[in-house]
Amino acid sequence: MSELFLVPDWPAPANIKALITTRNGGVSEPPFDSFNLGLHVGDDEKAVNQNRSLLSEAAGGKIVSQWVRQVHDNHVINVHDELVEESTEADAIYTQRDNVACGVLTADCLSVLFTDVAGNEIAVAHAGWRGLASGVLQKTLEHFSAEPVSILAYLGPVIGPCHFEVGIDVRQAFQALDIKEIENQLPLLFQESETSGKWMADLYAIARIILASKGVLQVFGEPLCTYCEFDQFYSYRRDGQTGRFASVIWKESKG
Repeated sequence: MSELFLVPDWPAPANIKALITTRNGGVSEPPFDSFNLGLHVGDDEKAVNQNRSLLSEAAGGKIVSQWVRQVHDNHVINVHDELVEESTEADAIYTQRDNVACGVLTADCLSVLFTDVAGNEIAVAHAGWRGLASGVLQKTLEHFSAEPVSILAYLGPVIGPCHFEVGIDVRQAFQALDIKEIENQLPLLFQESETSGKWMADLYAIARIILASKGVLQVFGEPLCTYCEFDQFYSYRRDGQTGRFASVIWKESKG
């Protein structure tokens, strides 16, 4: 990982490109310092748009970016001929179009990038605990024509079990998914906290189990904790008012 971008280390086809930004290299002032890409957090709009221009330049400058209003649910938009307004509510974006950078913004929630091995289809999902529990990953996979065995997934930085303390409602939400492997590993996925009646949740491991339950076994990424990595990532739980970093994926023409 460079100071400015994390380039996913996964065996994606050559025409599939992806970047995960860090909090560094932008123009935003504290507490959004400095590469905030979210317009909804109280940062100066001009600074955010300048940061987005920097992201576009880093991606080669030939792409257009698709953002949405994330609401911690499971709605997926399919970008066909035209982009949708950023005010469109969704938590995942799918497309087969070239040069459309599908992006989600996070500051503790998990991002998941998807492509098929042929390089024809891409998607990105915003997957906090509510999105994971409501099936955002499963809903995203439903948009793919490729079989699950031919789909690659990359898991981005997320708040780790070292800091993600949750209540019984979160634990029960995942039990309700009726996924056998979650039931089998529940004591590991939700380890008892020092706080009575609380658990430390492992969203990264839960996401891997959900993907495997749908037949997606080619899953990549490393569990980077947004809370711990202060110099690299924003964390809402750590800082409260803060910026958002982006996970983006796009496909180039195969020529």
